[in-house]
Amino acid sequence: MKTFKEYWDSKASLVQINSYLKGLNKMLSVADVIQHLKKHFGLKSVKMDRNGTKVLAIESAKRDYKAEYKKFQSSPERIKYRAALVKFNRDKGTYGNGDGKDASHKGGKIVGFEDESKNRGRAEASRLKGSTRKESLLRKLRRSNSRKMKIRSVSAVVGVRG
Repeated sequence: MKTFKEYWDSKASLVQINSYLKGLNKMLSVADVIQHLKKHFGLKSVKMDRNGTKVLAIESAKRDYKAEYKKFQSSPERIKYRAALVKFNRDKGTYGNGDGKDASHKGGKIVGFEDESKNRGRAEASRLKGSTRKESLLRKLRRSNSRKMKIRSVSAVVGVRG
């Protein structure tokens, strides 16, 4: 049996991607589906059949951790924030003593000490169910699909063949 880490770190198989593809909106164009699959599964390239109903081959993209760090963690705000957390720990005499406690950073403010696992494992707001970032993406998809439907339905009423 796989551990959680092995399960989480494993790459998605073609079977998993194809089952995910069945649940996607059928109104999306093949190019939109490929773009979505690349972003969702972190793929470099996706080859699909002509109808866009089945993924034939995938190529995984290698993660560039250095670029990710450069993009987010090396910004002046993050450096200042981490320095404040370390300073708080040092001032309280708990920095590097192995007690398993971290300066808790809830809502961007230091509020005291908390277990490392709870403090570092807290889900970010953007990952939680009902996140506005996820909902805005869904709204965009629905809006573009509804526009396509309106165009198709108007064409059918008017008698234009497309």
